[in-house]
Amino acid sequence: MGLLRYLLLGLFTSAAIIGSCESPRYQVLFNGKDLSQWRGLAPYWTVRDGAIVGETTKENPVKSNTFLIWQGGTVGDFEFRCLVRFEGNNSGVQYRSELADENQLALRGYQADLHPRPDYMGMMYGEKTGRGIIATGGQRVVINADGKSDATDAFAPLGDIATERWNELVIVAVGNRMIHQINGVTTVDVTDDHPDARRSGLLGLQLHQGPAMKAEYRNLLLRSLDGDQARRVLQAAIDSSSSASAAATKDATQAAVTKPNAETWLQQTPKPQWIWADRSATNQKVWFRKSFQITAAAKHTRLYATCDNRMTLFINGKQVANSDAWQSPIDQDVTPLIQPGRNVIAIAGQNEGGVAALVAKLTVTESDGNETSIVTDNSWKRSESPAKDWNATEFDESDWTAAKIIDQIGAGPWGIPGQESGSAGGATVIRPQEIVAPPGFVVEQVYSVPKQQGSWVALATDPQGRLYACDQGGAGLYRLTLRTGDSPLVEKVSIGSLADVSGAQGLHWAEDSLWFHRNGGHLIRLTDSDGDDRLDAAETYPGTTGGGEHGNHAVLPMPGGEGLFLDGGNAAPLASHRRSRVPTWYEGHLLPRMWDSNGHARGRLAPGGWVTELDVDSKEQVVRTVGFRNQYDIALNRHDDLFAYDADMEWDLGLPWYRPTRICLAASGADYGWRSGSGKWPSYYEDSLPPVVDIGPGSPTGLVAVSDADFPTRYRDALFACDWTFGTMYAIHLEPAGAGYRGVAEPFVYGSPLPLTDAVIGVDGTLYFAIGGRGTGSGLYRVRYLGDASRVEPTHTDPAAAQARKLRRSLEAFHGVESPDAIAAAWPVLSSSDRFLRHAARVAVESQPLESWAERAVLEPEPQARITAIVALARMGDEYHRAGAMVGLMGLRPDSLDKSQLLGMLRGYALIFDRLGKPTERESEQVIAQLDPLLPSDDAEVNTELIRVLTYLRSESVIGKTIKLIDNRPPTEPPAWSELASRNKGYGRAIDNLIQSTPPSREIMYAFLLRNLKDGWTLDQRRSYFAFLNEAAKASGGASYAGYLTRIRDEALANCSNQERVALQDITGEDFNPQPDFPIVEPQGPGQKWTVEEALATSRGPKNFERGRSLFFSAKCAACHRLGGLGGAIGPDLTSIPNKFDERYLVEAIVHPSKDISDQYGSSRVLTDDGQVLIGLVVEKENGDLTVYPIDENAKAVEVDADSVELIEASKVSQMPEGLLDRLGRDEVRDLLTYLMTAGNPNDKRWGRN
Repeated sequence: MGLLRYLLLGLFTSAAIIGSCESPRYQVLFNGKDLSQWRGLAPYWTVRDGAIVGETTKENPVKSNTFLIWQGGTVGDFEFRCLVRFEGNNSGVQYRSELADENQLALRGYQADLHPRPDYMGMMYGEKTGRGIIATGGQRVVINADGKSDATDAFAPLGDIATERWNELVIVAVGNRMIHQINGVTTVDVTDDHPDARRSGLLGLQLHQGPAMKAEYRNLLLRSLDGDQARRVLQAAIDSSSSASAAATKDATQAAVTKPNAETWLQQTPKPQWIWADRSATNQKVWFRKSFQITAAAKHTRLYATCDNRMTLFINGKQVANSDAWQSPIDQDVTPLIQPGRNVIAIAGQNEGGVAALVAKLTVTESDGNETSIVTDNSWKRSESPAKDWNATEFDESDWTAAKIIDQIGAGPWGIPGQESGSAGGATVIRPQEIVAPPGFVVEQVYSVPKQQGSWVALATDPQGRLYACDQGGAGLYRLTLRTGDSPLVEKVSIGSLADVSGAQGLHWAEDSLWFHRNGGHLIRLTDSDGDDRLDAAETYPGTTGGGEHGNHAVLPMPGGEGLFLDGGNAAPLASHRRSRVPTWYEGHLLPRMWDSNGHARGRLAPGGWVTELDVDSKEQVVRTVGFRNQYDIALNRHDDLFAYDADMEWDLGLPWYRPTRICLAASGADYGWRSGSGKWPSYYEDSLPPVVDIGPGSPTGLVAVSDADFPTRYRDALFACDWTFGTMYAIHLEPAGAGYRGVAEPFVYGSPLPLTDAVIGVDGTLYFAIGGRGTGSGLYRVRYLGDASRVEPTHTDPAAAQARKLRRSLEAFHGVESPDAIAAAWPVLSSSDRFLRHAARVAVESQPLESWAERAVLEPEPQARITAIVALARMGDEYHRAGAMVGLMGLRPDSLDKSQLLGMLRGYALIFDRLGKPTERESEQVIAQLDPLLPSDDAEVNTELIRVLTYLRSESVIGKTIKLIDNRPPTEPPAWSELASRNKGYGRAIDNLIQSTPPSREIMYAFLLRNLKDGWTLDQRRSYFAFLNEAAKASGGASYAGYLTRIRDEALANCSNQERVALQDITGEDFNPQPDFPIVEPQGPGQKWTVEEALATSRGPKNFERGRSLFFSAKCAACHRLGGLGGAIGPDLTSIPNKFDERYLVEAIVHPSKDISDQYGSSRVLTDDGQVLIGLVVEKENGDLTVYPIDENAKAVEVDADSVELIEASKVSQMPEGLLDRLGRDEVRDLLTYLMTAGNPNDKRWGRN
């Protein structure tokens, strides 16, 4: 079997042309921080953003040319390189010069001129020598001893150059020969034997007199040359001249034939529109067709299409392409498939959850010059039922339904996929000169990926030093052989039996195999079956499927060859596993969460993103770590600890549950607490762990350890993390902190646009990285270190940290394993102040039989150990353990606890109430008495947890104390993200807005918690509460910010009385009138005894809003409940149902109302002094008298004098009667449930209205 071979020219910078890829050693002339190695006139020279900046203004001109002079000595035979950009006037690099004017710091000698004229850019000028221009661009000049010149046009012209952008200047000077190069193109080659020729002198940077100007320089490198080395470098510069010119000519030719920008084309009339079915549903499939006529043969075509979430596209029955992510549109030529006459586009679309839509545009230019465009609109036909030969040209779709228009192209959450406004970059890859790296490092482009090879998102390297790269979609897997001084050899691997191997989101070479973790698929092992050095066999390892960009990700060998680590995001279900190091997972919410206001990850529950350990021989997995959002990659440091790079939820910006992108130690047994919507756990929760470092907004992609890189020592101990959105590769410098780590994120490499996808260390010690993804232009780059800092491998180890890691690992051996030695080993560590040790010990205990440690947990005398043990008991126990766990925590003295312990105690209470059962009335009073004096605290995190627990317990003072905290809030400090935001104007806009108008996130959390309380408010407190929400709404946040605030307001309003809502109308803007103004029709039936499953099965079919609204009243829901401002106020307001619950939960609550009763709305049994027993919902008036609403919907409320009450106790029977649905027919059940799940919104897409 032969491989399909590509000999494609990679674009190299001058460093790749001059000399080999072996890294020489340069002296770093500028440290990126200050001018300590330089001398210049102070008013003109500064350091900004890691660059030397020389600047004159109209108000601060320079009298004559002046220079910033390097103070490290003189230069003789040398190679100098730098990156430079300038505007307003020309600049230059002076060398082999002498000081001509001490006061003005003027130099006399050779200058590599930096000039806006292409023929002057890089020329040689004799500054203050009387020689003027010595050589212009493209010239080879020989100057004899008599001063006469012989000039020839030896090189291709430089062409237009944007001098306001970064460009690379290289100067090679050996003896009498001097060569200048700009971006790898030789501009002049001068042999100078003039009587005034100079062989050594000073080095300086010029500011030119005249118009105001600015010149910026960075990455200034110098190496002195002598002997054979000098001759080799000079010869390499001479030899490179022709190849560099050829490369420049080729680049210009390619640029001239680049097709129009997709955004411009899509916005031209006719514009495509996003279309779909009448409503979106999870795992929904919709089939689309569109027929059109062409009168002549097609000459050119362009097809653009994408679908949220996935699609397969056919033209005239033949498959064109598929897409697994809406961010990766199809954009290609389909001319061979278009025929004169009738043509058909057929698309099979699938939604994985949330909103769904399809967009497409096809433009056909016919041989006669006629142009036809076909765009998605409501003329397309669609069906939600599969049909035989549905994609064939002759298929009759006349009975299919018209597609529904969802939105215009460029609108909605999608923007224009694949374009800068909706992604991290356009179709053109960034020039390496525009990529910023620390002093001494150089970035070079190795390869520009052609469109047919896709957009590369995963890299790996094999023992021979070859690279493997894979497209995100279906363009395949490729192998690159890097060749010194030549373009890489690129070979397609996805051919023959491996033709469908594509879409990797994780690649790694191990055990003579390339391990391929497929997007939406399983783990695949690729091998060479016949020894011909070509991968040709695939073995599938059962794993998980689905998830797209939140699905399967990295694959990485475990230390010691024990197996492989696998990781997957929160949309990838856990694969079947032999055991779990994580003892349990749960949602862990004491108070109701809100789902994301835009529907993202709605209904998705724990465990979230995961890391597993795969035994290669048995193919069995062990769960290691859970609770991530979308940790795209993992890496091991030199201590063999595993780290994960987790994603933020950018729509949460400004909200209290926003979690930045972060690096986490993927510790055994850990749950990092990602939960959907508002439910994300704070990092201080005792049943979770903190990150190593919070980075900020971004989209994590590759993570790599660089211990084998030929880098300075301080970097070899770092992890390198790639952010796709903001085009930044961070060096994560790790510092041991007990058994865990702390980290500092240094922006290492960044540019705009630079959609980083993955990075690997080559066998040559070079860092290679790819850009691309989501249909963007793709390229392969490398980072080399050329400076002279020490590159010795780091060996230092902190003995205390090493001992802590050893103890942690000894405890991790008990995770998920029963052992008689575990309790004795772990229990003493439960009291550790080191959270990672304490966590490891707790999980070891939790892995043992509960009866072996439950009693000990309650009786443990040491406070921290008791807290840790009771958290374990709340996680692993049941209702039987509730009372003991409560006694254990109530026995603690809060004033003797430090902050961490106090937070642990509060989390313990929350877990007990959530998982083991509600406290008794007496227990509630005791806990309130214990905690109430602590609020307010000086610490915001402690306040949050106190408010959470006291709100749950309905403390009488929590509202007043919390409102004071809200009213007396300090100003919110904006995050330091301005520079980051500047690297992507599209995504950065929301961050800039947030910085300018920063939300009061902490107080939003307080308000979020208080929204659950119905009673205990004064009107003034209500007014302060809603006034705060109005003020918070003026701030800026992510895409879900406003939606969350609206729903907090709505749910708080739902807990107000009718009188309060009327009194608050001037603040809330609500026109409150709970009475319906439409006809109410009784149910028509036929009724039946509905079960949960039967009621859920009614969901498909046409829906009638008016009937659903009427049934809310005629089916007696409105007798107790309010929805959308209409109905009664006895039971909970149902307007917030879609924010909190899914349809199954709703149906179960209706069919089995006594299964789970809210203690705010549950029925009570009231015994009066005359022996009367009343059962119903009890509402206490301000004077203490009671109103009892009987369960019988037809019975009248009973007024009870407070003095006549002997006993009130909770009833186990719900106030809502059984059988509420039983009078309803199938269509009526469907309409009522839809009315409830849409919160009475007639415009909700689930009603199927256009």
